[in-house]
Amino acid sequence: MTKYYIPVAILVIILFAYFFGIIRGRDKCIKQIATENMNISQQQNIKKEKINAEIYRTGTGDIRNILRTKYTIAD
Repeated sequence: MTKYYIPVAILVIILFAYFFGIIRGRDKCIKQIATENMNISQQQNIKKEKINAEIYRTGTGDIRNILRTKYTIAD
């Protein structure tokens, strides 16, 4: 009976290490995806800030001139 304990114990250790590796890998993947999503949202916010600053800086006269030069009615 004692000859079965050692192989069973080794098998249990191997299975434990396997499942522990799966859980650790999944947690690592979730962390990496979360940081990538955070970086993307920060980049989007920076772009929005630049665009909003440019829009608020532009007056109505500038917009009117831009539209007049781009979209004129041809004679």
